Amino acid sequence: MKRAVLVLALFAVVILITVAAQAESKGEQIFKQKCAMCHVVRGQGGSIGPELTRIASRLKDRDLKEKLDNPKKTNPNSLMPSFKTLPKAEMDALLGYLKTLK
Repeated sequence: MKRAVLVLALFAVVILITVAAQAESKGEQIFKQKCAMCHVVRGQGGSIGPELTRIASRLKDRDLKEKLDNPKKTNPNSLMPSFKTLPKAEMDALLGYLKTLK
């Protein structure tokens, strides 16, 4: 019985790790499609916007979301478009990826 519980617990952990990796991968894909033409991450990307390799160490989760929703709020001269209309699943995936950039 204990062995069965242990096997189930290990299986659950593997599934959670897999789901987290897929979410990060989806977020990275969205970043590459919508952000990388302007922002550099780990030496790759555009040069119009700020470098974002360590953005999660500089901004809290709430501030990251606010930057994506309304970039002109903190910088009225920003050329970055708002991503407020991004579907929730895509926004969550993108934020999840940005949170890994520490």
